[in-house]
Amino acid sequence: MRINFLIVVFLCFFSTIATISVAKFVSLSGKNVKLINTIETKNCFISYITINGKRYLVKQKKLSNKQVAVVRDALAAYLAKGLKIAHNVDIISSKKKFPGKMNEFWPATIHTIAPGDTVRKQRDCIYSALRLRQMWAMAKNFDETGLTREIIAQMSWHRQLPIIIGIDLMFGNSDRHCGNLCYDSTTDRFCAIDMDDTFNKDLCIIAYKKLQVMFNDPNTRFSLQEVNAFIQLKNTINYMLTHFKSSDVIKKLYAFAHKAGFRPGNELYTPSITKKLLLYESMIIQTWISAPKLMNILDKIIQKNVRGVWYAHSEA
Repeated sequence: MRINFLIVVFLCFFSTIATISVAKFVSLSGKNVKLINTIETKNCFISYITINGKRYLVKQKKLSNKQVAVVRDALAAYLAKGLKIAHNVDIISSKKKFPGKMNEFWPATIHTIAPGDTVRKQRDCIYSALRLRQMWAMAKNFDETGLTREIIAQMSWHRQLPIIIGIDLMFGNSDRHCGNLCYDSTTDRFCAIDMDDTFNKDLCIIAYKKLQVMFNDPNTRFSLQEVNAFIQLKNTINYMLTHFKSSDVIKKLYAFAHKAGFRPGNELYTPSITKKLLLYESMIIQTWISAPKLMNILDKIIQKNVRGVWYAHSEA
């Protein structure tokens, strides 16, 4: 029997998150932009502003050696835009004066406001137990690294969670904690935010190795809900590979870097920044090589477990 009943129509769950062109509102004159307030966190300054009466968020890192994070945040949001799973992010140049920039000579990012609130703040929310962070440097061993069995189980809780796991894999995002994930109970939708710890590691190859172990283990079984989540995860990765070549992503990486002010002749363009951009470039190339391997093992797991579920159902 064919398994068409399991196929998830990938884009049917997406609804539009209200956004406007960030590049357009950054160019607006100062009289249209009003600063509401600024909040200081451990790592950055977060300012809320209004442009023509609509609220936006301006974020600027506090340390000089963290300024390149604006490039990664903007690049991740740009790549995720077609999936309608993240808010819009754009860069405010280091050369541009703008309300909410605490250091006038450093770049910043401007964001549309994510609907709902962070999962961390919604303690009574049914998703408050989510633990989607794919550990990297902080992991104690291989079992705790990357795509764990717990994450696989939890990404089946909601139709959008495999999409978020998918972009985190493609972007090398190991910082998807509950403060970087918003949920709106009114619309029953998630929104991925704060994707500035990205493009510096290849999480796809780690996920591939871990799933290979699970596939070869006869005692590992996945539920029908988890199989459906795997299908959507595979579709997300396929979407990224289909819509973006690694060379195009790299071009956009440097376009955002130049927009921020990281270019020859600017004092921000230090040897350290050059090394970091080269690292991001190499990780993008490596991830785009690893992703097809990950899709292949996902396909094997899907087929194996679908047959297992079908045979068990037939015998019953």
